[in-house]
Amino acid sequence: MTGMDKSGLLGRRTFGAICAAVLGGCVSKTQPEEKLAISEYGKLTSTLPWAVAFKKGYLKGDGLNVTDIISSGVGGGGLRNLLASNLGVGNVGTTAAIAAINQGMDLRIVMCNADHIGDLTWATRKDSSIQSIQDLAGKKVAFTAPRSTTEMVLRAAIAKAGLNGKVEILAIGGLGPGLTALAHGAVDATPLVDPTLTLEPEKYRILFHGYDIFPKFTYSVVVATREFTEKYPDKLRKILRARRRAVEFMEQNRDETAAIYAQLFEFSLDVAKKLLPKYYEWGQWSHGAFSKEGLKAMSDGMMLVGQIDKPVDWSKVIDQSFLDPDQRRELF
Repeated sequence: MTGMDKSGLLGRRTFGAICAAVLGGCVSKTQPEEKLAISEYGKLTSTLPWAVAFKKGYLKGDGLNVTDIISSGVGGGGLRNLLASNLGVGNVGTTAAIAAINQGMDLRIVMCNADHIGDLTWATRKDSSIQSIQDLAGKKVAFTAPRSTTEMVLRAAIAKAGLNGKVEILAIGGLGPGLTALAHGAVDATPLVDPTLTLEPEKYRILFHGYDIFPKFTYSVVVATREFTEKYPDKLRKILRARRRAVEFMEQNRDETAAIYAQLFEFSLDVAKKLLPKYYEWGQWSHGAFSKEGLKAMSDGMMLVGQIDKPVDWSKVIDQSFLDPDQRRELF
């Protein structure tokens, strides 16, 4: 043989076979890439812990390999993404979760993501004669979409103010369209959130805050398919723990959190630092625990807009066993 004896060839073949076996073993043990479905990711501040968990690497290693977060709009988009992903767990609006469960989807609610309604307010123009919610009698007031959180809060606020039947409320299609309608006089008040709320205070007069109506409001939850809870209980616990770890990091590292917030929401760092402090004061991000008050408010809100005709039996849809023991509550 030219330049090589049989023993040398055999040696190389043996070495090559060993390398192939080792590499093959590594490939076979490589974890599949996992995508986590998070509704309104990068749009609602309640989703920030997931960004922190992703950026800090809490969703990698120890049996987790989340390589991407899939965002979606409100409604059932988050659930569709969850079912289309290779993870049977995700973050969705509570109304979407209950609607899916009532339609027969085998889901469990396993964690509270947000229990405070945050920055949602109703406002009018600064040059308007309307000074308070009482002045909305005979006026047109916007909400985003039928059966949305904004409709729940608005209807509850009108009832609390004794204005039932005295205010015309309109589904306007979103927060942006609401501001446009307000600017052109098509409505007299509209829902308003950050960054507009904080960065342009000279343009608007706040009439009421959502948290004035519902001090606690469980509007965002983590859900998992029953199949996932049964097949991968340890993985589910690790995902929930990664999110809790992210919230604890946020509380202790506010500057770095602001940098992640700025990047995700495409704000300047100065704007991010201006917006975030009140969310810490409100306790915007749950460590995982549910509250009776927040669940009742959500149930009442869904009945108010006709999504359900009787209170939610939370004992049938919530499973706290995947939370850390200190986050489990007596709810039922």
